Amino acid sequence: MGVKPALATLLCALCIAPPALAQKSTEDGLRDCEKLAAVNFKQENRAFKKFAIERADINEDVYTGKVGTQPVTTVYHGNAVYQASGEPTNVRFICLHAGVGKGAVFVYMMLR
Repeated sequence: MGVKPALATLLCALCIAPPALAQKSTEDGLRDCEKLAAVNFKQENRAFKKFAIERADINEDVYTGKVGTQPVTTVYHGNAVYQASGEPTNVRFICLHAGVGKGAVFVYMMLR
């Protein structure tokens, strides 16, 4: 009788764990967001030089749903620095992340 309840508890814990383990770390997720932003912004503007998320002011929301057909596990938002031609500009950003092995799927920035 003791083995079955322990096994059931273990199985329940494993079922709950994947959302909590959706990413290795916040830093990994933010790097994924910066990489996707660099690719997208370079396609939009050949003068693009840099997109850097300010780590001190990050908001991280756990989201376990879909946006359209795309699964999303985490929403990051906060401040970043964007630079194309000229001086760097302070911006706000939002990034949707799909989890470990899938990376960031959407990055958007807005002027402050």
